[in-house]
Amino acid sequence: MMSIDDDFIDRVLADDVSEEEAAEFQQWLKIPANLQRFALRGELHSQLRRSLQRRHIQSSALGTKEDVSAPPEPRSTVVRSRKMLLLSVAGLVTAACILIALVGLRHEGNGAPNHGDTVAATIVSNVSGLLIRGDRQWDGTYLSAGEYELQKGLLHLQFGGGVMVYVEAPARFDAVGDSRVVLHNGRLSARVPPEGIGFTVETPEAEVVDFGTEFSVDVEGGASEVHVFDGLVRVNPGASSQRDESRSVDVQASHAVRITDGAANPENISIATDRFIRNFEEPRLNYARAIKQLSPLAYYRMPIRDRGLVAQPPEYSGVVLTGQGKRPPHACGVFVGGSLRVGVDSIGRGGRVDTPPALSTGQFSLTVFVYLEDQAQHGVVATNFDGERGNFDLSLDETGLLQASIRNSNGDVFVVAGNATLPLAAWRHVVVTADGENLQLYEDGKFVASKPCKALATTDAETVWFGTDASAGRVWNGRIDEVALFDRALTEEEVAALYRTAQEEIARTL
Repeated sequence: MMSIDDDFIDRVLADDVSEEEAAEFQQWLKIPANLQRFALRGELHSQLRRSLQRRHIQSSALGTKEDVSAPPEPRSTVVRSRKMLLLSVAGLVTAACILIALVGLRHEGNGAPNHGDTVAATIVSNVSGLLIRGDRQWDGTYLSAGEYELQKGLLHLQFGGGVMVYVEAPARFDAVGDSRVVLHNGRLSARVPPEGIGFTVETPEAEVVDFGTEFSVDVEGGASEVHVFDGLVRVNPGASSQRDESRSVDVQASHAVRITDGAANPENISIATDRFIRNFEEPRLNYARAIKQLSPLAYYRMPIRDRGLVAQPPEYSGVVLTGQGKRPPHACGVFVGGSLRVGVDSIGRGGRVDTPPALSTGQFSLTVFVYLEDQAQHGVVATNFDGERGNFDLSLDETGLLQASIRNSNGDVFVVAGNATLPLAAWRHVVVTADGENLQLYEDGKFVASKPCKALATTDAETVWFGTDASAGRVWNGRIDEVALFDRALTEEEVAALYRTAQEEIARTL
């Protein structure tokens, strides 16, 4: 069997393979995991075509005309050769393959659909999830039509037409078919390509019909919220037996509505860009590139992963600490992707790195994004203090001010604090630097405070904690993201440049 990697798939999509290679590739596609891999790769190749098609359909749905520089690509029915019978157009083949996989495959056994059941979705990834159907745990690769409860963790599901759905526990939902979900309670986010237009999420208070977009739904306490991040959805208020089409509203990008049981009409609300997990992957960002160009000792992007606290380089990785709570130890990050969620109502209790890099130059910098959801007196952002050991700490003081502390070689501890209480429910970029003469604190790219201090004490490999401390008594209540440790002091210009890059990235990923 030949080796099939992304480069080979790219050649297939470009119609640059031999008859023999195409025949073997079609055999390779019969494995569901390979089919899924090809579908995702094909999706990347059709971004422009899909974007144009989506805009055209949305304009039609709104009854408007739009000046588009190029018309949406028609669905080609031309087969160029026998070898491309299965692969005529990358985006359409992707949709067809997924549809075949979802409708045609039947499996038997624990955690798999029974013979004759309709397959509604494929489980792309399960992050510490406990999915229950009936009275048993569901461990299969596919979801057959039926009711499920996600008691903990996160699920990434793929429905028909390449629709990607992300579900956060706790949630209860019905997978009705490959284009319809009933969300009884909880949160989900969906990314719908043109091939999946018409994908529908029903809640106790409304029906949400997609027109090729990215949106999130939150159902809790007798109300449903719909947040649209890109494109257009149509919201039909009312329970399934009481819907009145005259009350339907079209919700476009950067808008959100709340539908309350018994209310006459949907209510406009502010869009929540940081409430929903909309992607399990950490995207390639200019901010991450800017951090790496400054040569950090270790960089923790806080990705959503089963395997714990992932570092670059990987030898400095750690573990995510968990306890009893309702939501996963992950949340939407400052950019699209994940962050470490600590305290509040989550099971996150921080992170621990037992093999961090040594700090041996006498200089130091820490860069991090913090998000406080509730007051956390003395809550820790990052520290390696443990009694008389360790040499740095970033935490809140008793008044809610951020304070940075370092220990020098004589055992003396120097502290510098911010000048304003950390706001709730807002991301803040924080940088601490120590150059052997001064300890300095920056917030959102601006210099805040400084205090004279001597060189940082050296450490070989003191355990580092994020969101907690060695005694687990100073727990953060919020999120922590994009942590980087340096063995030098960043300059004021470098700090300001990092923040500018972050702001540009935030604007691009909203």
